[in-house]
Amino acid sequence: MSVDLNKYFKLGLDSTNQATQQAGLINTIRTPADTTSAALNRVSFKVPKTGMLTADSHFNIRFLTGGVSNHNVNLISGALGAVKRMRITMGNKVLTDIERPSLHIIPHLYSRNTLTQLSDYHKHFIGCNYLLNTDFGDGTNTLNPYGSVGFTAANVVYQRQSNISTAGAPTYSLPLRLLGADFLNAASMPVFLLQNQEMIIELEFTNDSRDYAFIPNGAITAGSVSVDLNNIELVSTHIMLPDEVEQQQIMSLRNQPAQYPLIDTYLIRGVLPAGAGAQVGTPATERRSELYRLNVQNREVHKMLCVLKPLDGQAETVFANQRSLACGDENIQLKINGLNYFERPLTNSAIIYQVFKDYLDGMGLKFPVETCTGGSFVSKDQVISSQFPEALKQEHYVGFDFKNGNQGVFGAGTVMKSAIEFEYSSLSDDDRVVESGARDMFFYVSVSKMLSIGNNVVSVSF
Repeated sequence: MSVDLNKYFKLGLDSTNQATQQAGLINTIRTPADTTSAALNRVSFKVPKTGMLTADSHFNIRFLTGGVSNHNVNLISGALGAVKRMRITMGNKVLTDIERPSLHIIPHLYSRNTLTQLSDYHKHFIGCNYLLNTDFGDGTNTLNPYGSVGFTAANVVYQRQSNISTAGAPTYSLPLRLLGADFLNAASMPVFLLQNQEMIIELEFTNDSRDYAFIPNGAITAGSVSVDLNNIELVSTHIMLPDEVEQQQIMSLRNQPAQYPLIDTYLIRGVLPAGAGAQVGTPATERRSELYRLNVQNREVHKMLCVLKPLDGQAETVFANQRSLACGDENIQLKINGLNYFERPLTNSAIIYQVFKDYLDGMGLKFPVETCTGGSFVSKDQVISSQFPEALKQEHYVGFDFKNGNQGVFGAGTVMKSAIEFEYSSLSDDDRVVESGARDMFFYVSVSKMLSIGNNVVSVSF
């Protein structure tokens, strides 16, 4: 489960070496943390200003457990869940600033990759290992015996592999593209143009290990696992350009700044209060409704993702707190630029899932239906494995696509002239009272941005 970087990169450079100036060569540079704060649980890095920064750049992190060796990162997002906030500044201008990036990237990971692909490849980097077996007789799902954890005959969770311990902690690799800088997938960033300006990446980690880790068949506390701040490093990859090309581009900045369009994603926080009328063994009888106004005026919005995250400190499952819980039968309406986005409110689980599938560019989640769909259809009409009841409705997302069919960054989204109004109501159909609890309502909004790099001047605009 540990990352062996020599399998993927030809290492040998660090931030104090002079990168090899050869056209077309990709240099891999290892950079230690520039500043570290144990009190803030935060580290920062200065990105080497060499060539073009690529999407393969990543952070190497390890965890500390205080000597206990039966901890494990969650099966869904792995070590990504430990990142509370990622912030990139260029010339003291904020390029991107996203909180809880793992919750935003989970739908993209599990729509573009199958569970087998994630287990075969991504688990060696981020530690995710949500691999299932399907019973062809009744269609129920159980954890695959080759995964990280499993169940005994008595439905007790036990450890299989990839445990975290201070003595033999695995090294995890967190790519920049999975931490909010997915715009690097579209185009590498010309960091060589910064000259005297600095590009700084800040990582802040959560103080509550229940957000990203768990103990099989045991209770985990907030301080059970922590990030080893002293051993974090940035491994950045840079595409080298010929010297004459770089000098020509730098000289041209005197006449016209270089422009780098990108789609940035940031978090808008909300709260869904607890529902009324629910008792143990009895579903709720009163529908709860909330109206959220998202102030995104004068910004070109491409997509919006709604995550119904459990409150901090509530998770002791193999998913940790990397979840978006369904709240029962939903009623959803959206208003943009003063008009209803849908002709009538969305109430059917299948339609809500189809709208979310459009958000994922037509790719559905590679989860079993009982995991990612809400409503009474799942609770009452589906056969749920007795070995895996905690998977029920754990990864239920609501997403909207505002793209107009054009290509590119600017001109492909919808310009918001007023606040987005999101009307959400739900009625719990779950007699376990899980769906009636209070939630963090997270909105991840993707908007167009323009990075302009001039002669020792950097600006970021919407």
